[in-house]
Amino acid sequence: MELNQRKARFSLAYISAVAARAGYQVCEPVVDDDSVDGMLIGQAGRRPRIEFQAKASSRELLQEHHLAFPLPVKNYNDLRAEVIVPRLLIVVLMPEQPEDWLHHSEDQLCLRHCGYWLSLAGQSDTENTTTVTVHLPRQQRFDSEAIHTLMTRTERGEAL
Repeated sequence: MELNQRKARFSLAYISAVAARAGYQVCEPVVDDDSVDGMLIGQAGRRPRIEFQAKASSRELLQEHHLAFPLPVKNYNDLRAEVIVPRLLIVVLMPEQPEDWLHHSEDQLCLRHCGYWLSLAGQSDTENTTTVTVHLPRQQRFDSEAIHTLMTRTERGEAL
């Protein structure tokens, strides 16, 4: 498998593991033609759903207060579009070398490093033609608590 495909699969595995820990399902579409790699699905209450675009990167983009990620313009426009189901960008940071992405033994499975999330809803149009650098705040770590909060806000119809 080509390296970028491996990174993409690892980022989805990370998102799935965090979602499972929080008690939510992840569903992947057969075709990604609208910048949607997956959907977080709640099984209780009003059955909240959040669509997401998953990206993978190394720690070199990590700054003191945010992660500066160069997002392709198509993804930027798709993620900022006015849609019924809210959408997130989830960027999973991982070590450069694939052999460092995870460590496992009989006692533990360690996925390295972590992910960050960002909603681009309502963002302005861009004149850029290739990428738009978006800033994912470091306090918006994609973890079990964040998923629960995001799903609760979605269930209430609140902005993410």
